[in-house]
Amino acid sequence: SKTQVTRRVIEASNRLLAMACFCIGTDQVDLKAAQERGIPVFNAPFANTRSVAELIIGNIVGLSRRIGECTAQMHRGAWFKQAVGCFEIRGKTLGIVGYGHIGSQVSVLAEAMGMHVIYYDVIPKLPMGNASQVATLPELLSKSDFVSLHVPKLAS
Repeated sequence: SKTQVTRRVIEASNRLLAMACFCIGTDQVDLKAAQERGIPVFNAPFANTRSVAELIIGNIVGLSRRIGECTAQMHRGAWFKQAVGCFEIRGKTLGIVGYGHIGSQVSVLAEAMGMHVIYYDVIPKLPMGNASQVATLPELLSKSDFVSLHVPKLAS
């Protein structure tokens, strides 16, 4: 999440009882500051998994159909009836970096739409459906038509 709950925010909150992060992690919260004030911080890692996965698939369809570009042109008064440069996602390869809760759900939805799915994760993971794990990130990038990232923000 872009919203950062910093030490300053926590110290200015004199009635704060707990913090809930409706996402995978809690890296947007200054956990040390919360602990010092006795404020529990928890997350709900599955709360938005399906919503995020559906949004990713929608974005892939939008990219393949050039929806953003065509919408911008339409707002400038142009109307293009041809589909030059647009294509279906069926038969295309989706590379997923990070095959956790969200990445694996994106995999299921992408396969349901006829995409071939490959994934890379630093931890060996069992695939959902017909997805297959590749050995390296460069291999994934070289084989993918689309790439979706689902990894935490880490210093490394």
